[in-house]
Amino acid sequence: MPGKLETSHETRPDGITVFTLAGDLFGSSAGYAFQEAVREKLAGGSRGVVVDFERVVRIDSSGVGILAALMWSASNARSRLVLAALPQRVEKVLSLAMLLEHVDHAASVDEALAKLG
Repeated sequence: MPGKLETSHETRPDGITVFTLAGDLFGSSAGYAFQEAVREKLAGGSRGVVVDFERVVRIDSSGVGILAALMWSASNARSRLVLAALPQRVEKVLSLAMLLEHVDHAASVDEALAKLG
């Protein structure tokens, strides 16, 4: 079903939370629920958030807006946000929106975790 987004997350012992997305990151109720879940982790003191995009199919402008808002939420919480495993189609959209110039990203979850050290 187009527009469907599935999310899960795991908070690691080192205080980093890894969110895994699958489907489409759109301005849908699931997209905004993901945004709120990340904000809750940041407000709760998570020292970093990695978002695994490996299974994301598409992103729209509202999805880009969600990520931009999360970038600012992480900054305000004195935390960090790293996007991981961006599929080519998603990377192109984020690049065109110039978001990749402002948010950390890595080729894999392991590389993203290493950036948060």
